[in-house]
Formats: sequence, structure tokens, C-alpha cells
Amino acid sequence: MRRLTFLVIFLSILYSGYWFVGARAVAYGTQTAVTQARTDGWNLTYAEMNTIGFPSRFDTTITEFSLSPQDEGWQWAAPFVQVFALSYQPNRVIAAFANDQTLRFGDQTLQITTENLRASAGVAANTALSFDDATVEVGTAQVASNFGWQINAERALLAFRAEPAAENRYDAYFDADQVVLPSVIAQQIDPTGALGTAITRAVFDSAVTFDQPLDRHGFDGRGREPRATKFTLRNLTISWGPIEIRAQGAFDIDAQGNPDGRITFRSAQWREIIDLMVAAGVIDAGNKLTVVTLASAMAVEGGAPEFPITFNAGRMSLGPIPIGTAPQFW
Repeated sequence: MRRLTFLVIFLSILYSGYWFVGARAVAYGTQTAVTQARTDGWNLTYAEMNTIGFPSRFDTTITEFSLSPQDEGWQWAAPFVQVFALSYQPNRVIAAFANDQTLRFGDQTLQITTENLRASAGVAANTALSFDDATVEVGTAQVASNFGWQINAERALLAFRAEPAAENRYDAYFDADQVVLPSVIAQQIDPTGALGTAITRAVFDSAVTFDQPLDRHGFDGRGREPRATKFTLRNLTISWGPIEIRAQGAFDIDAQGNPDGRITFRSAQWREIIDLMVAAGVIDAGNKLTVVTLASAMAVEGGAPEFPITFNAGRMSLGPIPIGTAPQFW
């Protein structure tokens, strides 16, 4: 019995030593990251930084946190940021944010008010610290500008994770409910108010392939950062009032950053969309019949029409009709 008691005490002391060493390592690593960020051109300030959580966690709280680039093009500030990690799994972290934050762009200040804003991220337990996954979740959220506009959402989820079955491919997903756009934008899109006040749901499900893994080697400043080479849109769904728009497609991205491929949009409520575009002045009322006829000709087997956006050689077209320069990715 004495041997067992001695063993328990010995293991407790050993684990306590491990935790305190680990806590110091977390504090040192955080301070090193702060120093490196400042060296890389970031203005990063805080009031206090403490690590607690014995015996099973490393809980680090940073108060009066502020971050901005040296040119001060923008600045983000929060009363506190908390980062949690299990002592036996330090390669995964969870971050919790204050309900009130501010983001400044020049003369514009955004007041960000959230409920249960949380983020989590993980890297592989290897020397390269290969990216594994990251998730951001929030309940009710509001962004209000001192310029007089605001945007609200009841819930939102953003996730990015490595796809183990495909080399250098990462899934990107976004999902939000009851998104209320700034009134000036909503009135431009829907001047008659037929869609209602909120986008019922928005879903974005995609995959991005890079030319090299996302790990510490690609962002340590010693080599070229990873570049996207392919984008796949598995599902884009926007439900707003009586209208639902869906899109799917894919395109490759060449060495100059130009996309080459197609994204196809569909909606069973295409006639209602044309009516909205006429009301918004996007389509001249005198051309409505021509647009309806053209859309009908693009219908697939008598169903909803398809509107393919094609990217090629730096240009973008809707079916056979050129519509402008394609976006570049770098």
C-alpha cells in the first residue's frame, strides 16, 4: 500500500512539473509569436497575458488586445481574447472572444456585437505543423458602422479543413441563417420589398486545391506561399423570401492567377428574379420580354434555365455573351 501511495504521489509531482513547464512554454511561445508579429510589421498591444488551467488545460487570457498593420490601414481591438488547449493535446486550440469588438478602416469604425463567438483550430502533430482544420461559430451577430449601416445574422458557421483523400485539397464551408443586409443594399436589390427583410439561409460548400501543403514552411517568410490551383463549388444556395438560387461548378487557376472553367447558376423562380431586376432598373422594362425569351431558351428539358458563367483567358462570359474581365486570384 505504501508503494502504491508513493507511486501516486510521484506521478502527481511529475505531472505537476509537466504542467508548469508546459504553461511556461505556452507563455514563452505566445510571447515569441507576439515579438515575431511585431518584427513582421504588426502593431500588437495588450495589457496583460496570463495562463492558468491546472491540471488538464492551458487557458491563456489576453486583455485589452489590439492588432493593426504598421501602415494602420485597419485596426481590430477587443477587451479580451481567451485561448484554451488541453495539456495532453497542445496542437489543438479553442479561442473565445469578447461579445463586443471594434474594427476600424480609416474614418469608418465597425462595432461588432456577437453572442458565443468561438473558434477552434488544429495542426498535425508533425514537425511541419501541417494544417488540419479551423472552425468559427457565432450565434446572434451584428456589425454596425458609424456611417449609418448595419448587418445582422442569427447564426453563422465557417469551416476549413484538410481533405485526407486528396493531396493539398481543403474543404471550405459557410452557413448562415437570417442575414439582414444593410438597408441601402437591400433596397437596391429589392426596391419593392417582395423578398422580405432577411436572407433566410446562405450556404457555400466548396473545395480548394493548392500547389503545396498548408503548413509552417509556406508561411515562415523563407519561401513562396501556397497558391490555389483549382476551385470546386459543390453547392451555393441562397434562399431569400420566395426565391432560391443554386450554383455549382469548378475552374482551374493558371500560373498568372486566371480562372479557367465554369460556374452554373439555376433557379426555379427565374421569372420572379427577372421581375426584381426590372424593378431595380437592372433590366429595362422594354427589354423584359426579350430577356424572358432568352432565359426560356436556356431552360434544360423544359425545367429551370441554366446560366453558365464561363472563365477563359482572363475573360468572363454568360453563355456566349461576354460580360467583362474575370477576377484574378493573385
